[in-house]
Amino acid sequence: MEPHPSEIRRSRNREEARRAILDATEAILLEDGVELFSIRKLATRCGYTAPTIYHYFHDKDGLILALLEERFSRLLQRVRRVQLGPDQVANVREHARAFLRFGQTNPTFYQLMARGPRDGQERKVRAAEDARAIMSGPLETLAAEGRLYTDDLAAAQQAIWALLHGLISLRIGNPTYAWSKNVSDVALDAMLRGIVRPSEEKGSSR
Repeated sequence: MEPHPSEIRRSRNREEARRAILDATEAILLEDGVELFSIRKLATRCGYTAPTIYHYFHDKDGLILALLEERFSRLLQRVRRVQLGPDQVANVREHARAFLRFGQTNPTFYQLMARGPRDGQERKVRAAEDARAIMSGPLETLAAEGRLYTDDLAAAQQAIWALLHGLISLRIGNPTYAWSKNVSDVALDAMLRGIVRPSEEKGSSR
């Protein structure tokens, strides 16, 4: 049985309302940060009343979580589409490239994502945790195989994250600069050569 036109219309209106509220939330967070964010300011920005906002998202934390979950789900989709093979170094590289492409094509969201919580309150976002777990897998396998030059896996993961963040942030901050099309690959390959042993050079971490 097909839905009644009135139900289709209500569903469309609900989605439009959620979309407008989430987009306005993202804009305010980027401009002012979590500390200065308020439902009153959001209502003025998006054109929906506070009761309507609470109807869809319950409270401010629920609203911010919904925004982060939705935006991180886009990154998760890209990470899941990466074709993995038996070469774990290549897998690390392909995940990194997917992350770079996402950050460079979604600069507004990336800036919000990179800011992290500013109110001292960690927010567990399932899509973010899933993406992190998938991207960590190949490097964890390399560590288990004795292929890393360090026994500090967290440091290796954070070094790669710092490199990717730097590459994305530089492009966002200097969009008119004549960046080489190969700069990301050159930087990533240099990083991996400094972290990962060649396959024939397995041994204890230093």
